[in-house]
Amino acid sequence: MEELKGTVTDVIYSGSGNFFCVFKIRTQNPGRGITVAGPVETPCAGEKVTMWGCWQKHPRFGMQFRAVRMQREKPDESEGIEKFLGSGMIDGIGPALARRIIDCFGNRTLDVMDHHMEALLEVPGIGEKTWQKIKESYENTAALHELVLFLQTAGIPGRFAAVIRQAYGEDAWDVIKTMPYRMIGEIPGIGFHAVDRIAREEGILPDDEDRIEEGFRYILAQSSGEGHCCIPEENLYHDTALLLHVGEDRIRSVGSDILSAGLFPSAIYKRCRYIYLPSLYEAETESAIHMNRLMNGNIQKTGALKAVIEQFEAHNGITLAEEQREAVSSIFFSPVTIITGGPGTGKTTLIKAVIAAADQWGLSVRLMAPTGRAAKRLAISSGRNADTIHKSLEAELRDEGVFFGKNASDPLDEKLIIVDEASMLDMAVLYRLLCAIRDGSRLVLVGDTQQLPPVGAGYPLRDLISWGRIPVTELRHIFRQQEGSGIVENAEKIRQGLCPVSDSRGEFQIREVSGEAEARELLLKLCRDMEYGSGDNQFSMQVLSPVYKGLCGVDSLNQSLQNMLRKPGDTALPYRIGDKVMQRINDYGKGIYNGDIGVVWAVTKDRIFVRFPEKELVYSRNEWGALQLAYAVTVHKSQGSEYETVFLILLPVHAIMLQRNLLYTAVTRAKKKVILITTHDALETAVRHHRDGGRCSLFHAWLKEEIDPEYSETMS
Repeated sequence: MEELKGTVTDVIYSGSGNFFCVFKIRTQNPGRGITVAGPVETPCAGEKVTMWGCWQKHPRFGMQFRAVRMQREKPDESEGIEKFLGSGMIDGIGPALARRIIDCFGNRTLDVMDHHMEALLEVPGIGEKTWQKIKESYENTAALHELVLFLQTAGIPGRFAAVIRQAYGEDAWDVIKTMPYRMIGEIPGIGFHAVDRIAREEGILPDDEDRIEEGFRYILAQSSGEGHCCIPEENLYHDTALLLHVGEDRIRSVGSDILSAGLFPSAIYKRCRYIYLPSLYEAETESAIHMNRLMNGNIQKTGALKAVIEQFEAHNGITLAEEQREAVSSIFFSPVTIITGGPGTGKTTLIKAVIAAADQWGLSVRLMAPTGRAAKRLAISSGRNADTIHKSLEAELRDEGVFFGKNASDPLDEKLIIVDEASMLDMAVLYRLLCAIRDGSRLVLVGDTQQLPPVGAGYPLRDLISWGRIPVTELRHIFRQQEGSGIVENAEKIRQGLCPVSDSRGEFQIREVSGEAEARELLLKLCRDMEYGSGDNQFSMQVLSPVYKGLCGVDSLNQSLQNMLRKPGDTALPYRIGDKVMQRINDYGKGIYNGDIGVVWAVTKDRIFVRFPEKELVYSRNEWGALQLAYAVTVHKSQGSEYETVFLILLPVHAIMLQRNLLYTAVTRAKKKVILITTHDALETAVRHHRDGGRCSLFHAWLKEEIDPEYSETMS
C-alpha cells in the first residue's frame, strides 16, 4: 500500500454510520488537491491526515486515492487550526469564534488549548459558560483522538472510537486494556478478530484460557449465523484451534474445564456431545417443554363442524376440498396443528374458514406472521387485524436486551393463535411465541416447507412435522386456475425438480442471457419500460437477486435503479426523495422491524424522513445505517412478502446460491407475473440442487424426549 499525507480542505460526503467518506486534501506539492475516498472515519476540515491505500480511477470522477486506513493529527498552521476549530467538532466554537481565537493566539492556539485553557477567557465573546462548554468538549475530543490513534495502531478503524467512548465513558481505556473481549457483542461492528488483536497487543498469551473461551463463543456464534443451534464438541475444538492458531491438545484441555464449569451448556445424543450458546440451549429445551405442555393440555370443546363449514361455503359461494375440511377439523380437535402447501392450494381460504368457525363458537383469534409485510398480507386476505410476532408479544429493547411483554407470566389472551409463513420461524422466535401461549389455547402454524429455511438458527417447523405428534395437513390441490396460474404451475414443477417454462399468457417469462452485463442491461430496460418506481409500481413490483455483491447483486442494482428512477439529489446524501427503502434491523423503540419497506418523502443534511405503511419515522444521521435501498432485495429478504410482479436474476456467478428452495421462494413471491433473467445452465443447476438445510439441532430429539436429562450438561 502507498502512504499519502495531507491537510483536509473539504469533506464532500460522509456515509451512514460514518463508515465511508469522501474528502479533499492538500498535499505539500503546491496547489495539488486530491480526492480521497474509502471506509475510514470522517475527518474535519483543517486536520492533518496520513493515509494508506492505493490509487484508483473512478469511472465518473477520475483518479482518487482509495484509503483503507487513516491516522489523524492536529493541525499546526493558523489556517488549518482555524478550520479545525470551526468545523463543529468542538462544542461552543463556530467559524466566527474560531477566527477570533486564531487572531489572539495564532500558531500557539492548540498549545494554549492543551496547557493554558483559561487564556481563552481573553478572547472577545467567550464568557465563563462558553469557556466551560469549550473546555469539556475539547478534553473529550482530545481523548477521542488518542483512542483513535490506539485503535488504528491495532488495525481497527478509528470510527469505532466514538462508539466505544459513548458505551463505556471514562472506563473506555480500562475496558480496552483489561477486558477487551467485552466489546464483542457490545460494540456493533467490532468482531472477534479486531478485539483479539487488541488483546494480543495488551499481552494476552495465545493459549490464555480467556482467549480460548472467547474463541469458543465466536465459533458458536458463527455457527448459529449459519443456522446451527449447536455443534459437536470435536468440531468446536478443531475450529477453535484453527481460529486461534493454538494446538488442539491445549484447546481440548482448557475446553474440558470451560465446559465442566457450565459456561456453555451441552447435551449428549447418540454418544456425541453437542455444545450450545446458552440462549439457543434455552430456546431448544424450553420450546420442547412448552410444545409438550400444549399437546398434553385440555382445549375447549366446540360444536359440530359440518354446519359451520356449510354456512361458510354458502356465505362465500365456494366448496371446500376434502383436505381443507380435514384441516379445519384437526385445528379444532388438536391443541397444535400444522398446515402446509404451495401457492394456490387454498391456505388463505382455509384460514378464513377457521376464523369463521372460531367466531361461531366465541373463540378469540390472534393472527401473526414473522415479518411486517407478511402480517399486512395476512390482514388483507383474512379481513382481520394481524401483527408481527414481535409486536404481538410486545417486544421492547431494554438495557439488558430485548424484553417480551407477553410471556409465561403474562400470556396472550386469545384462544386461537394462527401464525402464517411459519417456515420463517427460527428457534429463538418460536421459543418466545410458545412461552406466551396459555394452557387451553390452540396454535396453528401455516407455512410452505419448500421455501428457504429460516435466516436464524434452527428449522423448527421441519422438526415439528417430523415429530409425529402434531396433526399435519399438506394441501396439494391447486385452486388458482386463472390469473397467476402460470406461476402456480411452474412453482409446482420446481417443487418436483423440473425446470419451469415460459407460458403463453406471459405470466411466467424466462429471458435467457449470455452473462452478467447482458442480464443487467435487460433488467434495467424492463424496469424502465414497465415504469418501476412510479406510483404504486415500486411496491407492486420487486427486483430479486440471490446475492449482495457483483454486477447483478443487490448493492449494485440498487445504485443503478436509484440513478435511473430518481432525480439527482445532493451527492453527499445516500437517499433521494421517492426512494424505496428497507429497514435492516429490528428497532423496538421506533416499532419498526427488519424487512419493513417504506418510501423516503423528505431529506435534509442530517435527517431522512420515511413513510412506512402504518407510520412515518425520522432517521438522524447516525441512524442511516439502519436503512438500505430496496429497489432490489435478496431472495432471503423477500420471504413473507408478495408482489404483483417479480424480476429475478439467476446466473452462473451465483453458483453457491443456486438451490431449488431459493428459486421456489423467489417465484412464489409473485402473484401475477415472473420475469426470470437467467441462463439455461444456471436454471438447471438451481432446479437440480436440493438441500434440506443441513442444520445441526437437537430440537427433534428434545421433543421426543430422547435425551436423558441425566446425560445433559446444563448451565450451573
